[in-house]
Amino acid sequence: MKKAIALLILAMSSVSWAGTTPSQSDEAFCADRANPEFIKSLFDSSSNLISFRNRGGLANGGVCWWHSRFQRSAAYLTIFKPAENKPSEKEAQKIIDKIRAGKEIVVIPGYRNFAEFTNDYQPMIQLELEKWQKADGIAKFNWVMGLKGTNEVSAEKMKEQMDELYNYVEKENNIAYQKLQIKGVTAHAWLVVRMKKVENGYDLQVLDSNFPNSTSIYNYREGMTSMNHWSYGKFTPYLERKNELEFVKLGVLKLCNPAEYEIMKKKLTPQNQEQNQY
Repeated sequence: MKKAIALLILAMSSVSWAGTTPSQSDEAFCADRANPEFIKSLFDSSSNLISFRNRGGLANGGVCWWHSRFQRSAAYLTIFKPAENKPSEKEAQKIIDKIRAGKEIVVIPGYRNFAEFTNDYQPMIQLELEKWQKADGIAKFNWVMGLKGTNEVSAEKMKEQMDELYNYVEKENNIAYQKLQIKGVTAHAWLVVRMKKVENGYDLQVLDSNFPNSTSIYNYREGMTSMNHWSYGKFTPYLERKNELEFVKLGVLKLCNPAEYEIMKKKLTPQNQEQNQY
């Protein structure tokens, strides 16, 4: 009896462990993503997350927007092949570039998971995030997107935004990118991994690039006009980069469902990506 219980516990722990193991072949990649919970489960283990926190950037104000986007792209698009040789510095840069672009499957040889890879290439990734920030902020004026809302809204508007977020995260099964409008001109960002509907509101499971090694739980209850953090103060989250995620998911379809890929490719164009960031 004791042996049977021990085997049962071992089996249960193995299932849990497998749920957070990243894909290690093309076949596993597609099979994993056929499970709607798989990508979300990656965020439950620090081994699948960027190993370093948000820092640096213009005026040393951080690169949180790009840190979060890089993390989301990697969760959807990477395959790890630990038995192969590690990439050269030039090959690693190509991997980083592909993750940033978010348009195709990215194979990472020589590593078991994303934390290991980002730990070894932290300086190169940080530099790329800062280059991305400058490209968006100077060439595309995307820094203005952080100024589009206020840090407090009406209770009705807040509920409307949270209901929309719930549909996007849970019913449509997406990892949501949100801008957090803080008082003044400051805007942060996080990823919403899961949401749980509770009485009079929702519990949000989020990944914040200032605390990149694990997710946190935030509570929204009807009647609130903002959310609050001990460091950020009052803020309102705004759902953005929905169209960007559609291009990331298109990369998955190209490998796993070519027929659907051809259909969706016609609906998404580079112009759409630039003009419809939300």
